[in-house]
Amino acid sequence: MKLGVISDIHEDVVRLEESLKLFEALGIDDVVCLGDIVGYSVPFYGYLKTRNANRCVELIQKNCCAVVIGNHDLFAIRKVPSAAADFVYPADWYQQDYEQRKLLADKKIFLYEDHELPSLLNDNNLSYLNSLPEKIIKSFSTHNLLLSHYALPDITGSCTHEVKTHQDLAAHFAFMDEHRCLHGLSGNDHIPGMKVFTPKHVVQTGFERHELGTSVAWITGPTLSKGTMENGVMIYDSKEMSISSIALGTPLHQIPATI
Repeated sequence: MKLGVISDIHEDVVRLEESLKLFEALGIDDVVCLGDIVGYSVPFYGYLKTRNANRCVELIQKNCCAVVIGNHDLFAIRKVPSAAADFVYPADWYQQDYEQRKLLADKKIFLYEDHELPSLLNDNNLSYLNSLPEKIIKSFSTHNLLLSHYALPDITGSCTHEVKTHQDLAAHFAFMDEHRCLHGLSGNDHIPGMKVFTPKHVVQTGFERHELGTSVAWITGPTLSKGTMENGVMIYDSKEMSISSIALGTPLHQIPATI
């Protein structure tokens, strides 16, 4: 099976529609979404006039066979993750004011209100986001595939810590082993291409094909949205045990110097 993989849409309906048309042209069997359907940050994205959170959620719901929730989706519905490494969210987290939460966060987790616009979601789409799981195990005849926005112990990407080494993935690889997941796919880091992590090493690739084989691997890929990083989509081939990253070629957004 060939899976189209999209992540980090951030309300960019133009690039989302472009990606779905690309998958159709390539004869992709199904599409999965790795989260952050919504979440438009004023300095980091360049499509204010065309952003459309409701349309993005509806397209994802219609076209994807599996969808997991990301940290920006959680913020849009004011829901805390099940876990965020060693940070413990107070039960009244979103009842506290921004300054109180900033102090408690201590730069360990992301806060959003200082740069992120309201997603303006309708009730149906708020309910849909609220129904999304943090992880999905997709089964094939030969192996299982783990889908998540990021990696345990921060599977929703709510923490500021970035996974950089295979040692950072001890908990994630342990979960994959327990559930017989050969490969894991995530987004969150907006990688221009892909990063492929195994229990022994890390490989940074561009927009290209990478042979995974039967070795355990966690792959994090590009953002779909027009931002400061090169955007793209991925294709996971469960039969050939390979993954490809395909550039969308959208011009990069430049952060305004005066913001």
